[in-house]
Amino acid sequence: MPIRIGLIGKTNTGKTTFFNAATLSHSEISTYPFTTKKPERAMGNAITPCVHTEFNVQDQPQNSKCLDGWRFIPIELIDLPGLIKDAWAGKGLGNQFLSVATQSDALLHVIDVSGSVDASGKITEVGQGDPIADVADIEEELIMWYLKLLEGNRDKISKLIHSETEPMIALADIFRGIGVKESHVKEALKITGLENKDFDNFDMDDSKKFAACLRHVSKPTLIVANKIDLPGADKNFDRLREKYVNTIIIPASADSELSLRRAEQKGLIKYVPGSEQFEILRKDELNKKC
Repeated sequence: MPIRIGLIGKTNTGKTTFFNAATLSHSEISTYPFTTKKPERAMGNAITPCVHTEFNVQDQPQNSKCLDGWRFIPIELIDLPGLIKDAWAGKGLGNQFLSVATQSDALLHVIDVSGSVDASGKITEVGQGDPIADVADIEEELIMWYLKLLEGNRDKISKLIHSETEPMIALADIFRGIGVKESHVKEALKITGLENKDFDNFDMDDSKKFAACLRHVSKPTLIVANKIDLPGADKNFDRLREKYVNTIIIPASADSELSLRRAEQKGLIKYVPGSEQFEILRKDELNKKC
């Protein structure tokens, strides 16, 4: 079964453009808020150098493909509608979207690093939005979703523990539906220093600290700094790296990648997705859209 990766972020950050570029899908792209109304799923590929070139052998991969020395490993991508403030409390269709997001094995947080999206997700002048605040807003929604599951099942967890179920197992049972494993719970308890504290004595600070740590441990996340090609994006990118020093942040232009992939699909260029270069094959047929 392929790894499942969810695309999260505010509306108008370019999630669907990224999704289409990665999967060659044709999901609707527009500048009005919340164009994506329901989760969309499609297959894409993680690309890595193929080891057969290093060992000088001929490979015959069964569950992936090799092209020009690159291994294409299938993954499932889920394009989620833009999250809004208080989605964790059920605002809009927040519960549904967060449930799908947290069932993913990992997350890609797509942001508009140019700052051309305001706090509500509407297109604004470049530089008027704050991508650093956008990251924090979406992160808070995810943490509050975990906290809601924890606090909403406090009595159940306590009863399990009192029936001689190990606290780690009792806690994992509550989050099992969103892909959390006992090893994740164990690691989060250790990191937060709560492994030896009675669960019944967890105060709200303890619960939120545990929820935040469990979210990070169970759902590895990369930040995709989209629209890096727009003016001012480079400065915001530097700010992001200073703020989130422990998170991998990848600069991207989903719109440019989509154009390259469409052109490659039509045989107009020779291009390996994600490559820094491409070869034009049919120059006379190129246009602004491909």
